[in-house]
Amino acid sequence: MKAFDELLEVAEKLHGPGGCPWDHKQTFFSLQPYVLEEAHEVVEAVDGGNNKEIAEELGDLLYNVIFYAKIAEKEGKFSLVDILETIKNKLIRRHPHVFGDIEAKTEEEIVKNWHLIKKQEEGKSERVSALDGIPDTIPSIAKAQKTVKVFARTKFLSLENIEPKEEGAIADDLFKLILVAQKSEVDLEGALRRKMALLKEEFKNLENSLNSSEK
Repeated sequence: MKAFDELLEVAEKLHGPGGCPWDHKQTFFSLQPYVLEEAHEVVEAVDGGNNKEIAEELGDLLYNVIFYAKIAEKEGKFSLVDILETIKNKLIRRHPHVFGDIEAKTEEEIVKNWHLIKKQEEGKSERVSALDGIPDTIPSIAKAQKTVKVFARTKFLSLENIEPKEEGAIADDLFKLILVAQKSEVDLEGALRRKMALLKEEFKNLENSLNSSEK
């Protein structure tokens, strides 16, 4: 793709001799805040519904990936080709119902296969808990939703009796909780974090108990 190749040429010039001194001194760690910032700006642009802004912010996010690749190449760690090959192979491997001969007719079957393949993938550090892999750095509500998804998948809790609601109604409920928390002088973020910590401990204790009984 011509546009992508031209972008790589720009990156090469910025990181090459006579390039940008600021770019030259960046590291994996120094770029972390920018990755998070650009990801949040993509989300804000999508919420705003302006396609030009969405394209611009996605470009900024994409360049962070290229920036990381340039640093990695200079340090002999990996290259942009490694990144592209890795994600290409992962997509093919995790979609055997598209690229292979596995039949998965329902979304539930697709998700079940996806988790099974993910668990069997080579090169992954052995995960002790089904909750391993949920990033600690994501916002508490997003982290809680990912955790609850694992709880539901492993039958630790059931969502069968939960009545679904439209997004607007859920937003209203959340806002009311914020008002109640403010009136009660409760740190809602901290309260959710502590509640999820208790549930995670209970879940992991159950996992350990089941693993012990299987040995």
